[in-house]
Amino acid sequence: MSLAHNGILFLDELPEFHRNVLELLRQPLEEHAVTIARSAMTLHFPANFMLVAAMNPCACGFHGDPTRECRCTGG
Repeated sequence: MSLAHNGILFLDELPEFHRNVLELLRQPLEEHAVTIARSAMTLHFPANFMLVAAMNPCACGFHGDPTRECRCTGG
């Protein structure tokens, strides 16, 4: 996140990320910084970024495809 400072952090296949990982993004997005605390010291890194994410409209990836049928139950 700190490497995306003043830029864009792009997450592809958003549903593939575990919920707890996505929850960890909340603090840096709100505070514009990443804080790493260890027993000996605490470090702060800048992380002012725009979060952009992409995902398929369904799990199989064929929703709306004119040549392949959606295999999902909601398809």
